[in-house]
Amino acid sequence: VRVMVEKAVRRKWKAWILAGLAAAVLTGCALFPDDAGTIAINWGVKLPDGYTVTYETDTGSSFGGDGLRCHVFTWQDGGDLEDLLSWSEDDEETIALVKEMLSELNVPEEDWPDFSACLSWHGNVREEDPRDQLVILYLPERACLWVLESFV
Repeated sequence: VRVMVEKAVRRKWKAWILAGLAAAVLTGCALFPDDAGTIAINWGVKLPDGYTVTYETDTGSSFGGDGLRCHVFTWQDGGDLEDLLSWSEDDEETIALVKEMLSELNVPEEDWPDFSACLSWHGNVREEDPRDQLVILYLPERACLWVLESFV
């Protein structure tokens, strides 16, 4: 009798789990976050809705998850981007870092953003590893963000 009860309980749990997954899928709940969701989880930076991912590349998978990632997001209406972060102008040190990262990612120079038209933000908001870095370039005329992540 005990074995029959345990099997019945397992079946009910499996049914509840499957029903929950089905409900999540049907209601549009993201079981696995997209790039912007992952950026929000990793860095605490929530990108505004309504974006299109126009380019992305990385240095490939690694055992520890280290490496570089680059995502380019564009919006039809970029009004929310102005207040997203405390943007800097003409930050030569950050631009030099971005150029180094894009070179390491093998992004062709002709595809690089126009640095003279960019605002930038550079920081680390991850307590897990203070060596990790996030750099975001904002191109106001194009309502575009270049998001570069470095995980050490």
